[in-house]
Amino acid sequence: MYTGRPQLTVTGTSSDSKQSLSDLGATITQTGAGGSVKSAKYAVVTVETNAVRVGFDNASTSLGHLVNPGKEIIFDNADEIIQGEIISAVAGAHATLQITTEF
Repeated sequence: MYTGRPQLTVTGTSSDSKQSLSDLGATITQTGAGGSVKSAKYAVVTVETNAVRVGFDNASTSLGHLVNPGKEIIFDNADEIIQGEIISAVAGAHATLQITTEF
């Protein structure tokens, strides 16, 4: 696990449309002193209910890595966090997700 500064854990809900971690409510960038923007370096997403699919610029209900309830998704670099998408694996069966990012 990354040993950065964890942000507040947020609860998100998957949908029938692909969503980024930011769309789901996670903090993925921060503006520092002088206006510099920092990207999150690590994120963990726990799937609590209903399966999801995870893809990178192409997630759909039939394409992407299937993640079942009780499993975690690890994003371990800024590109994965920015490009990663989550969608409900079955239309109408939306997942409750717990998301924590670290900087």
